[in-house]
Amino acid sequence: MINVKNFCQILEDVLEYEGYNLLMEGEGKLVAESDGEIRNLIIAGPKVTDREFKNLKESEGERILILFEEPDEELWRKLPEDVKVWGREELIRRIGEMTFEKSIFEGATEGHEGLFGPDKTVDFELKHEHKESTLKPIVNFDHATELGEKLVKGFRYRLEVVPHYRFKYIITLHDGREESGEFYLNGISGFVHFWNLPFERVADIKRTHFKLEPKINQEEAAPRAMRSLLKELKTLDEFKEKKPERWEEDGAIIVERVDTTPTEDDIEIIFREMVYVPMWAIEGTEGIAIVNAATGKIERVESVFSSNS
Repeated sequence: MINVKNFCQILEDVLEYEGYNLLMEGEGKLVAESDGEIRNLIIAGPKVTDREFKNLKESEGERILILFEEPDEELWRKLPEDVKVWGREELIRRIGEMTFEKSIFEGATEGHEGLFGPDKTVDFELKHEHKESTLKPIVNFDHATELGEKLVKGFRYRLEVVPHYRFKYIITLHDGREESGEFYLNGISGFVHFWNLPFERVADIKRTHFKLEPKINQEEAAPRAMRSLLKELKTLDEFKEKKPERWEEDGAIIVERVDTTPTEDDIEIIFREMVYVPMWAIEGTEGIAIVNAATGKIERVESVFSSNS
């Protein structure tokens, strides 16, 4: 049985990767926009029903029918000529390309303790003359193959060095206190990560690897980092529930719940450097896994079609 919720999330990731902003989700339909162009994804089940044909008819802009299998000739005859179909093969191609190009995902395991720690503690505030550095891998090929076998029955391993913008943030909270820290913006996917481990820098990685170039330039990085940070803050337990504030008025105690989530006006971000992070991209017979070679964390284990048992 297809896990529709997970599948829709993967489709949203594909849209974002291809430069689209999600406008609407629901009723078996995703609508996204890029530079004024509208893209409609109509998700069908094992069979295309009247609801999907109705959604196609009412949609304006590019129309794409999403199928879990390949369309047959009868379906092609029923579809308007301008409707595109993403069947199983096309979905695997697009999702697979996105996975490897991004190199890392915003995985559910992000933030969990890694399998390995740094060899030694190194001062995180090392100064870099050229505002660029590479993190030392602590997960070698043997470690990667061991993990790959357990996670996805791995057969192909590629060490990628992925560009990240390192930022410092300063947040002014609703009560006037300030909190600060650092985070990394993936220069390809735009996802943010909070890695607090001390890292050792190296001039180069000796084993064969592929150095990826950022798709997000430095001018775009700061506003993208701000948007991603704001989105991340909304998921934190500290800001999920409105805080009760109490005061006395005309002898009565007034209680009001106030949204304390920081806004853009409450946050200052400062660019520190470009950091290249080594990642193991593992392809296996049971899916794809991404392992952060600098932290030892499993960033993502991804099956193209997640299913419930």
